[in-house]
Amino acid sequence: MALFFIEAVRYDDSGQRIAKVRWGKSKGGQVMPPAMVDDPQEADVEAVLDTIANGDEVIPKFSNGNGIILGPKVVGILYEDGVRGLSSASDDLPGHSLNDLPSF
Repeated sequence: MALFFIEAVRYDDSGQRIAKVRWGKSKGGQVMPPAMVDDPQEADVEAVLDTIANGDEVIPKFSNGNGIILGPKVVGILYEDGVRGLSSASDDLPGHSLNDLPSF
């Protein structure tokens, strides 16, 4: 099982749904300190959903003045119109969901 970090998101034209992410694979599954193997790359939602379906874990990574905070696990969702999307599994950490990441 691999670990991936999402650092930023891009919304679709509606501004409501995530269309792309900027992410990278964890260095050897390393969580603390959270380091990526390569520079973050852009990927569409389907690539993230495929990674999750493959059994890998995807989590948001936030940088602030005090260091790095990891958010809750990313999960796939299905919108009412049948389109698949991304969401955070939990809102236990206010301000640390996918929608709180910077956009690009």
